[in-house]
Amino acid sequence: MSDWTRKLFVECSDLFLKFLDERWSRTEEVVNGIVKVLSSFGITSGNLLDLCCGNGRISIYMAKRGFKAVGVDISKAFLEDAKRKTEEHKVSNMVTFIEGDVRNLKKIVGKIQQPFNVVVNAWTSIGYFSQKDDLKIFKQARELSKENAVLLIAETMHTEFLAVKFVPKGYEEVDDIVLLESRNYDLTTSQLKTVWTFYKKRGENLEFIDRVEYEIHVYSPSELSTLLRKAGWEPVAFYGNFSTLQPMSPFTSLNLVAKAK
Repeated sequence: MSDWTRKLFVECSDLFLKFLDERWSRTEEVVNGIVKVLSSFGITSGNLLDLCCGNGRISIYMAKRGFKAVGVDISKAFLEDAKRKTEEHKVSNMVTFIEGDVRNLKKIVGKIQQPFNVVVNAWTSIGYFSQKDDLKIFKQARELSKENAVLLIAETMHTEFLAVKFVPKGYEEVDDIVLLESRNYDLTTSQLKTVWTFYKKRGENLEFIDRVEYEIHVYSPSELSTLLRKAGWEPVAFYGNFSTLQPMSPFTSLNLVAKAK
């Protein structure tokens, strides 16, 4: 693991938890849409694999809809919070969280329930490693899944969006934590470099807490489709939003549905 990856997902996990929690209010609507999509493939229950699960929002809400979920993430802080939330939502018997690197997916997941009916990867949690690594991750996910399994990639950044809506600066505030983002996007390589700077509010002042820099590869729909086909998945649909199942456009996030080949 690179130094910046460790800092992003391990050392700054506690700070970023507040921002993960902000997405929970929208998760039930997203999962409702996912359930509709899965039912169109005849999948109404079964085993679900949540790649890079964060603090468990997709796993937990899918468990509430009858799926037995396994969430994998590299952040101990995220997973400890996720386990607390399974108790709050009364689904602790339906969800298992595993700390580990998704690049070693078969090794860390292979000893527990499988094969999987559904694989989910949400909120731009691909592209942090090399494209070779991403291929390896999705190939392992396919090998752990049933023949009629469905893969869903949700709420993900894509090149068309950045081509029309890229902004170099961002600001987000949750409770007493302020997050400033500085971004640089290289159109020639589809690499997005970002600097997160965290501050704590002290009255009218901001107190510096930490800074983390990271870089991801942003996929186009066609590039991601090619990678998934190599991994054993056939893309069959793109949506702009799983909550509404609206069509994907350059102004929406990428929400992809693929079937096991």
